[in-house]
Amino acid sequence: MGGILEDAMFLMNMTFLLLVAGICSVILKKLRMPAIIGYLLAGIILANYWVDDSGDTQTIISILSSMGLVLMMFCIGMELNLKKLKKTGLFAIVVCLIQIPLMVSGGHLFGILMGWGTMQSLLFGAIISGSSTAVVTTVLRDQGKISKEETETIILVTVMEDVAQVLILSMASPMLTGNSLGLDSMVWMILLILVFIVSSVSIGILTIPRALDWIATKMPDEILLITSLGMCFAMALMSVWIGMSMAIGAFLMGVIVSQSNARNTIEHDITPMKDIFMAMFFISIGLEITPLGLVENIILTLIIFAVYTLLKIGSVFIAYFIGNKPLRISFMSAMSLVAMGEFAFIIAKAGFDAGILSQSFYTSVVSAALISMVALPILSRNSGRIYDYISKNSPKPVVNAVKGAAAIRDDRYAKVSLTSKSTSSKFKQKAILVYVTILLLIMIEVVFLFLTPSITNFLFNNIQMGVSYNICYIVVLAVNFVIITLLVENLMRHIKFVQKVLIDAERKAESKGKGNLQRRSIRFYKAFLKINNWLFAFAIAFVVMMLMPVPSDLGVIEHTFAAICGLGVVLLIYAFRHRTNII
Repeated sequence: MGGILEDAMFLMNMTFLLLVAGICSVILKKLRMPAIIGYLLAGIILANYWVDDSGDTQTIISILSSMGLVLMMFCIGMELNLKKLKKTGLFAIVVCLIQIPLMVSGGHLFGILMGWGTMQSLLFGAIISGSSTAVVTTVLRDQGKISKEETETIILVTVMEDVAQVLILSMASPMLTGNSLGLDSMVWMILLILVFIVSSVSIGILTIPRALDWIATKMPDEILLITSLGMCFAMALMSVWIGMSMAIGAFLMGVIVSQSNARNTIEHDITPMKDIFMAMFFISIGLEITPLGLVENIILTLIIFAVYTLLKIGSVFIAYFIGNKPLRISFMSAMSLVAMGEFAFIIAKAGFDAGILSQSFYTSVVSAALISMVALPILSRNSGRIYDYISKNSPKPVVNAVKGAAAIRDDRYAKVSLTSKSTSSKFKQKAILVYVTILLLIMIEVVFLFLTPSITNFLFNNIQMGVSYNICYIVVLAVNFVIITLLVENLMRHIKFVQKVLIDAERKAESKGKGNLQRRSIRFYKAFLKINNWLFAFAIAFVVMMLMPVPSDLGVIEHTFAAICGLGVVLLIYAFRHRTNII
C-alpha cells in the first residue's frame, strides 16, 4: 500500500508541475513571451495555491530541479564551440572583457551605496553581469530586426558571458559554503579549483571527443546519449566533491563534448530531456516567490531592474564602440541583451541557500529578472526607434561629443589598417593585453588589500625562527612590490608597442595625404617612448605599495626597506631575462 501511495504522490506532483507550467507557457507564448517566464509563473502559482508542501514533494522537486540545472549547463557548454571561437570569437571576448568588469563593478558600487555588505554587493554584481542565452536567442530569431551576422555575434557574447559567470561562480563557491576558511585553506581551495578546471578541460578534450566519435560510428544513438549523460553527471559530481557548484562541472563537460563530431546528434537527442528538467529548475525558483513578497519588494525590484538595464546598455554600448561597431548597431545590440541570464537564478539561489542573500533580496532579484525577460522583446523590437529618438532629442553638446569620439576612433582604426596585416593583428592583441594587465593589476591589489593582514599573521604564526611580525609584514610588502613591478613593466612594453604602431600609422597616413600629424604629437610620443620601462614600473609599484594598509608602528621607512628588497629581486629577474635573451 505504501508503494502505491508513493507512486500516486509522484504522479500527482508531476501532473501539477508539468500541466500548470505547460498552460502558463502556452499563454505567454501567445503573448510572444519566452517560455521561461511561464515556468517561473507556474512556480509562483503552485507555491501559493498548491497545499501539498510535504517533505516528499520538496525532495522530488529538489531532485528534478538539480537534474534541470545539470542538463541546462551541459547544453550551454555544448554551445561553446572552441573551433568557431578561434575564428569569430575575438570580438565577443573583447566585449565580455570590457562589459563584465563594468557590470560587476557597477553592481558592487550600487550595493555599497545601498548599504549592503561586501559579499552581498559582489554577488549582486555577479548576478547582473550576464544575459539569458535562451531568451536572447529566441527573441532575436523571432523578430529578425538585426542582421543574421549581428545576431550570431550577440548570441556568442551571451555564451562568453556564461563562461565568465562560471569562473565567477567557481571563485565564489568556497565563500558560499558558509564556512570561515583560513588563509592556507583558501589558497588550497583556489589552486584546487584552477587545477580541476584546467586539467579536466585539457585531458577531456584530448580523450572524450574521440571516445564519443568512436561510439557514434559503432553504436546506436541511444548508447551515445547515455554515455555522454553519464560523463556529464560524473563531472558534476567531481565539481561538488571539490566544493564547487554542480553547474560548473556540467558546463565543463558540455565544452568538452562540443569538440566531438557527434555533438549535433547528442544535442538533438538531449534537447527534449533538457527542456523538461530545465522547466523543473525554473519552477523550483518560482516556488520560492510569493505574490505578497513581490508586492512588498516592488520598489527594490524596480530599482534593481533599472540599475541592471542602465549598466547593461551602457557597458555593452561602450564595448561595441571600442570594438569599432557603428553607433546604431552598438545601441541596438546593447538593447538586445537586456535580459538577466540563467546564471542570475543560479548565483542568486546559491547566495540564498548560503544565507548571504535574504528572502526579500532574493525575491527582488528574481522579480527583476522576470521583468527584464518581459521587457526584452519590447526593447529589442523598438531599439532602432529608441536610438533615433535619443539621437534627435539629446543635448547637442552630448551628441557632438559622441560623434567626435566616434570620428577619432574611426580615424585611429583607419590609420592602423594602413599598416601591414601582421602589425595590425599584433596591435589588437597588444591593446587587449594592456587592458587585461590593468584588470589583473587591480584584482591583485584588491587581494593584497584585503589579505595582507591575514598573510602576515599566517607567516608570523608558522615561521618558527623568531621572526617578528613587522619583518613578516615587510616580506609581504616586498612580494607585492615584485608582482606589481613585473606587471607594470610588462604593461609599459605593451603600451609602447601600441604607441609605436600609432606613430607609424600616423606617418603613413601623412605620406598618403590622409593624416594630420602635428609636431607636438611627435615630440610627445617620442618622449613617452624614451621612458625607461623599469623605472616607470618601479615608481608606480612604490606609490601603490605606499597605499597599502599598515600596522600602527610601521611607516615610510619600513615601506622603503620593502621596496629596496623588492628592487633587488626585480634586478635579479631583469639580469636573468637579459642573460637568457628572453628580452
